[in-house]
Amino acid sequence: MRARTKLLLSTFLVGLLLLPEMPAGPQARDMRIGGVTRIRASVSGQLDGERRKLERNLPIFQKEKIITGSDARAVLRFRDGSVLRIGANAKVVLDHFVYKGTGGVITLLKGAIRFTSGKMGRPGLRFKSPVATIGIRGTDFWLGETDDGYGVLLLQGAITVSNSAGHVVLDSPAEGTLVASASTAPTEPEKWSGGQQKTALGGVTITPGPLCAILHKLGKWSFGSCS
Repeated sequence: MRARTKLLLSTFLVGLLLLPEMPAGPQARDMRIGGVTRIRASVSGQLDGERRKLERNLPIFQKEKIITGSDARAVLRFRDGSVLRIGANAKVVLDHFVYKGTGGVITLLKGAIRFTSGKMGRPGLRFKSPVATIGIRGTDFWLGETDDGYGVLLLQGAITVSNSAGHVVLDSPAEGTLVASASTAPTEPEKWSGGQQKTALGGVTITPGPLCAILHKLGKWSFGSCS
């Protein structure tokens, strides 16, 4: 009996050694923080040196870099309901996203984004850019490159835009600020014109198709399917 037990144990151990190695990709680490809602043109994700093509309904992962091509758009939905829209020729790193508590960091390296927080309001979440850091309080805002550096436009809620040279608070819808460089303080808040707002938001928006337009008129518009 002991001999048979030893034989079975040896066979089991050998079997373990012969098992194929588990992939070291993001699925194995279960770092999923949300998914892709909509895509237009070429959009890819890069994580741990590996690059993949992003498509609708695919998961997105913590520390993943999202890269969009010319005339591309991407709409990402996080697990708490927050939505991140990314414009063309952009690079965005999903550094850190906390759900049980507060905090997180998303970094815009290039291009433009629009972020709309979910029901939790995302307190403590910060957005970094080459010229400033943005702290949010239950918010909907746009951040992106302009001819004079970077611009920030508030649509709802309140945000603080700061760098080593100073800071401003945007707390009224349609207020915006411009930041020329990391060593230049943000300009005083001022209302952006309708044309300025349209130009900024148009760069991160995927035009809804006919079905979405009908759903919107009927009051059955889905934020996930028609963002």
